[in-house]
Amino acid sequence: MTPELGYLAWVTILTALMRIPWMVNKVTKRGLGAVSRYPRDSEPLSPWAHRLWVAHEDAIDNLVVFGILIGVLHAAGHSSAATVLAAALYFWARLVHVLVYAFAVPWIKTAAHVAGYAAILTLAWEVLALIL
Repeated sequence: MTPELGYLAWVTILTALMRIPWMVNKVTKRGLGAVSRYPRDSEPLSPWAHRLWVAHEDAIDNLVVFGILIGVLHAAGHSSAATVLAAALYFWARLVHVLVYAFAVPWIKTAAHVAGYAAILTLAWEVLALIL
């Protein structure tokens, strides 16, 4: 397995795990019966759980693009220091992003998001270099 695919696997696992604390909070605050019935007057989630849900949605949106770019690079047999570094940066940026988002740390959250997107743009540049 290439390092890029390894980071794709790790970031996918991280994205899946992000949802667990949110689910636990939902069941704890609303009860299992209420969660299964979709009531309209549900107990609000804890603020950190809501932020974690938003971070999870953002992670899924970005994971689609990251995963496709990694897949294209892998299918083309292309791996370079830049693609490995970008994949590593993306993983660590997503990890920092979810943690600081859950704890409401604004500036670091934004910096982590920008770093993750810079990694995606680096991968996109590598793909474009193969196409053009």
